[in-house]
Amino acid sequence: MLDRTHTRAAPAAPRGPAALTRLALPPAVIAGVAVVLRLVYDPWYLNYDARYALLWARDLWHGYRPDYGTPFAPTPHPLQTALGLLVEPFGGSDQLMVWIVLLSFGALVWLIYRLGAELFTPWVGVVTALVVFTRPALQRDALLAYQDIPFAALIVGAVLLEARRPRRGMPVLAVLALAGVFRPEAWFLSGLYVLYMWHSLSPRTRFSFCALAATAPAIWMLSDLLIAHDALHSLHGTAALADEQDRRRHISQVPYWTAQYFGFTLREPLVVGVPIGLVFAWLYRRRAAALPIAVAAAMTAVFAIGPVFGLPLIGRYLRTPAVLLALFYGVAVCGWVLLPEGRARRRWLAVGMFALALSVVFLPRHVSMLDGLHKRIDREGKLYGDLREVGYAPQVRAAYRSCDFLTAADHRPIPYLRYWLGGKPGTVGTAEAGPVGGPLVVPRRTFYARRFYRENLPVIHPPPGYHKVYENRSWRVFAAASC
Repeated sequence: MLDRTHTRAAPAAPRGPAALTRLALPPAVIAGVAVVLRLVYDPWYLNYDARYALLWARDLWHGYRPDYGTPFAPTPHPLQTALGLLVEPFGGSDQLMVWIVLLSFGALVWLIYRLGAELFTPWVGVVTALVVFTRPALQRDALLAYQDIPFAALIVGAVLLEARRPRRGMPVLAVLALAGVFRPEAWFLSGLYVLYMWHSLSPRTRFSFCALAATAPAIWMLSDLLIAHDALHSLHGTAALADEQDRRRHISQVPYWTAQYFGFTLREPLVVGVPIGLVFAWLYRRRAAALPIAVAAAMTAVFAIGPVFGLPLIGRYLRTPAVLLALFYGVAVCGWVLLPEGRARRRWLAVGMFALALSVVFLPRHVSMLDGLHKRIDREGKLYGDLREVGYAPQVRAAYRSCDFLTAADHRPIPYLRYWLGGKPGTVGTAEAGPVGGPLVVPRRTFYARRFYRENLPVIHPPPGYHKVYENRSWRVFAAASC
């Protein structure tokens, strides 16, 4: 068995054109990935959580307290709202938010390449980067500006820092602290890292490490306390929302949905290839494999115990450990280059070609999935584009100002309508949570709306005295004469 991790002498630093190429390559990859997704898919409308973060940021800019407690409001993520505060003054904030996440996805692709190269070989890094770049689930998250993408980039960046210099200390913990203001799984990783470093630290340094590890949860709870008057609002609100929407959140469902979500993110070739890479790592690169496996296992454990606290089982929560496990598909394909000439190298070359062939065979299905993603982004973009026209229609804005309230047939349009109407907190509601007040916005039974609502369009009839004041391809708006 071989395990020569970190035994090679460090290569001499490149000079001249090679140095310029080395400096230019990371930003070129990061920007290139973002530009490709922007040109191919043309994203703009943001997911529900991201639109709420942008809306809450604008509330703060205008001196309003964000309505964290409104029905069906998502979990607030402090760093995502802070990004909204940064982009709000510049105009086109939804486009800027999309670009931030697309560039984060580019950074994730680059960082996973560097991690594969650092732990194994650049060929492993290249294969893993291509895998991460082409996963439909990850592209979807990036296109809709989910906070999980920059979170994943930060976690992989922290793992890379530790891989380059074991027990690196403060830099790793600082990146984990930043990630912890995106998602709370990083709190657990920070705590584990402090425990891992504990015996090598002086008492003063231990205090500094503990203080830094506590920064993210402290910021999160302070934000919840100041805005929602409940330091644990995010925990309580997430559990309540999961109950309202009947999401999966039973401990007995964890094994099945953990496997399903990993498979959904990685897809079939990797479901077979990753275990092969894990076997290779166990035999020949155990020490190098320990770090990404430990982080992936810790994050999966956090996902698994979530239902104990009433938290839902959502596929995006496993995206980051899935990215780390994708390294081992790269190992399955290219691990043989790490072996000396001989029978074992030839055998693992054959295994690597088999793992690669799995992706080649799956390629038509993969292309079909990416095409389906493109159609979905285009279809939902049209639906939200029509909703934006509702928000800017003069007759709708006049009726909204007259009544100082607007009702949507269901909760999904709420943050979009309030954002485009320029409304104050609490002035856009849903018929799901109470009686209709002010203008009523309902989806039309069109192809776009049926696909978006998965054939379960909300059926809301306008109250007596309401008449149609606006209509476009996807939406109708009714209002009383008093509005």
